[in-house]
Amino acid sequence: MPDEVLDGPCGPWPLDTSCCPGWPEDPADWSPEQQAAAQIATEVLWRLVAGRYGLCEELIRPCRRGCDEPSPYSGSLLRPVLDSGRWYNRPCGCGPSGCSCTPLCVIELPGPVHEVLEVRQDGQVVDASGYVLHRTATGGRLVRTGGECWPDCQRLDRPDTEPDTLSVRYLRGLEVPAAGRRAVGQLACEIAKLCEGRPGGCALPTGVKSVTREGVAYDIVPPGDWPETLRAHMPQVWAWVQLVNPQQVRQFGAVLSLDLPPAPVAARYRPEVPR
Repeated sequence: MPDEVLDGPCGPWPLDTSCCPGWPEDPADWSPEQQAAAQIATEVLWRLVAGRYGLCEELIRPCRRGCDEPSPYSGSLLRPVLDSGRWYNRPCGCGPSGCSCTPLCVIELPGPVHEVLEVRQDGQVVDASGYVLHRTATGGRLVRTGGECWPDCQRLDRPDTEPDTLSVRYLRGLEVPAAGRRAVGQLACEIAKLCEGRPGGCALPTGVKSVTREGVAYDIVPPGDWPETLRAHMPQVWAWVQLVNPQQVRQFGAVLSLDLPPAPVAARYRPEVPR
């Protein structure tokens, strides 16, 4: 099965439903309506905070970085290299293979890096004592310990359960903070009430634009206008959105450059989904 292309959060955020009586604590006990409500609430808040929070599971197949600037001759010349006391003639540069003449003792992980789940080398799981993760401002560096380095090359045409392969599986992203878990729990609770038709009313509007009662007129925002809906009917949730994304940007800034090394071969999955 091909990897799923995700346009949104990788999965429902953790919910704090302490303000929603009757909502089971264990997700395994959620009804289909509650599961759908949790997914919808997550996507709404994920987009309102420009995708800032949420964890995704990533699997990367590392390659060595090129040691030369790109040129028409990169990857085509042999260069003597001293490696572990022995000289080798190796191609060096940013050629089609993406390899260089330097040993791969550090794996650069695109970040933010939350947690390394598993490292496989030659199809076998590497013990966690065999590497150390150093988090950086842009990601993380996975350093091989015990005086060893990671393999110089790997077979990208093979799955990572076979020999001559290398892979790193980790959680990428920022964990949802406590206020965000409370906000998504409150929103999911109200969405579930709409779906279930639960008595007792719901904080979310049903799409009526104008209501006049006993000489008092007021408006209810139309469905689909989530910022206005939350601002008018769920101020606690909207307060958290404003705290995290006060300018209401659709996505946070990023720096792209052709001079940076290419990203490793990677795939993204929903957390805890078997492949």
